[in-house]
Amino acid sequence: MIFIYIQYILLGAKAKIPFRLVLYSKDFDQDYRVFTIRPEQPIPKKIYTLNDLNRLELLASEPFCNSADELIDLFRDQELIFSEKIQFDLLKSQFRNIGYNFNLKPTILWPSGKEGNRNLEQIKELVSERHIPNSIEYAEVFLDVMNNFKNQKSQQLEDYKTTELKPHSHELSKYNKTPGVYFFLNKHDEVIYVGKAKNIRKRLQSHFSNTTAQSNIDYSQVEDIDVIYTGNDVIAQLVETANIKSLKPSYNSQQILNPDPYIITSATTAKGISKIKITRKEFEDSLPEKYFNRKSVVGSLADFCQEYSLCRKHSGLEKVEGPCSNFTKKFKECVCSGGESIEEYNKRFEVAFAQFRRKKTRKIYKLKGRNKSEDAFVYELNGIYEGYGYIEKSVPISSYNDILGHLIKQNNNYDTTRIVSSLDRIVSKQDILYI
Repeated sequence: MIFIYIQYILLGAKAKIPFRLVLYSKDFDQDYRVFTIRPEQPIPKKIYTLNDLNRLELLASEPFCNSADELIDLFRDQELIFSEKIQFDLLKSQFRNIGYNFNLKPTILWPSGKEGNRNLEQIKELVSERHIPNSIEYAEVFLDVMNNFKNQKSQQLEDYKTTELKPHSHELSKYNKTPGVYFFLNKHDEVIYVGKAKNIRKRLQSHFSNTTAQSNIDYSQVEDIDVIYTGNDVIAQLVETANIKSLKPSYNSQQILNPDPYIITSATTAKGISKIKITRKEFEDSLPEKYFNRKSVVGSLADFCQEYSLCRKHSGLEKVEGPCSNFTKKFKECVCSGGESIEEYNKRFEVAFAQFRRKKTRKIYKLKGRNKSEDAFVYELNGIYEGYGYIEKSVPISSYNDILGHLIKQNNNYDTTRIVSSLDRIVSKQDILYI
């Protein structure tokens, strides 16, 4: 359960520009999570002043797309609670702007209507008397009020929830308390929902408890449950998203569609300087995709630029009028400063770009297996997720051939890219094998 409050700047009569996202959950280490967002369009200086906001601080903040992956991870399998529908619409529009189909069903504490509007206005007025409306303190206090109201409301509606429950005949105690993926099947043996959990039994029990009053799933359609045990949460996420993409369950609509991936191509400027061009790929072919968010593109280009000493401006990393930071901060001569001829730079660029396209790196992440005698692994080729598998601990891994017979191939997509990109942070260095 996550309570969400979005602070925004009102620009004109209707335009609302989000600048801060504050989350509360009792499961967070520090209760609150704050995401400051760089405004997505120019705002006059006087508007910042009128709203008691630090203009330079907001302009130096990260754009929403850089926080999107972390937010998606936080929101997974959570009930998202908003004070009013407009708050949910603001968050949904932020995800839509970066190509993500955010169709999660929210809980709205004060729906539109005479009573809901009156209660909401009274609460806003009460909190505003003690805290500046656009401050973090205001958002945190407002979330506390939302949490208290939700708990009281849950008590008042306990009898209603009980009468709404559908009886089920599933024997949930037979399922293990380990990570995995579960499938809800209807009477035609069609998969209508796919989910993942760190504890399968506990998650299934939560589906068929009083909390289902907030779910968009019609549990009366669930005739059977299938389970795949994965041994760890990472592979559970990968198996879940692969099955959602292939099976297209009716109750997983928010994860079925993929945004168009990014591709890296070369071009030339009006002055004839070779440059990197980042574009959305709006066509289909047989090539596997690597970049499903701009952050991964920038990371790859930063490594490419540093390895081959290329111009950051013409590698798509900096948008500046004059020379790039190679010259202004590192005091290195660059083609953008006139320190290297265009002809020489283009020759170096052509060689570097060809090597960049041909470069092959294989990476294996070792993870916890389904039992004590095996390890799980995730395989990545050139930054592209290839699949996962399980192998006995007694079998040494020193080359690709060692895992070939154990690899379960899967297609890469937006969600698998997001999941695998987090492995460098959560897997210890000794469990990452480069081959």
